[in-house]
Amino acid sequence: MSLSLPRLAGVLSPFPILIACASTSPGEANVITAPELSRSTARTAYDAIQQIRPEMLRTRDPGTVLYFKARQPLVAVDNTLVGGVEVLRTLPTGKVARIEYVNSWVAANRYGPGFGARGNGVMLIETRADSAPEFAAGPSSSR
Repeated sequence: MSLSLPRLAGVLSPFPILIACASTSPGEANVITAPELSRSTARTAYDAIQQIRPEMLRTRDPGTVLYFKARQPLVAVDNTLVGGVEVLRTLPTGKVARIEYVNSWVAANRYGPGFGARGNGVMLIETRADSAPEFAAGPSSSR
């Protein structure tokens, strides 16, 4: 039995729809929103990431499928570079409105070369409008 192109298209046409419905957009996998944070029992931004999207804190070695290692991204709070992952441990979830992980290339294109310097990406933290972060400020960006 041979399938003509119209018949093949008719057989395969439901699959893209099913795949599209089952997947989430790539951006959503790298974002934690305020409603997700409020449902979490985490006390710090680091704990929230561990509970909600742990994959944001680890990366797969190139060429491997199973070996994951810790990712050490820079952290920017309200568009100011403040340090590394250790900053997330000092930031209470009640002060966080949104957490987003962006890779180094995207960070450098959006915010300048200092944001993509280490090659491990950047955790972008947006604080709630009614709170100011209280942590030791590290190096800031020049922007």
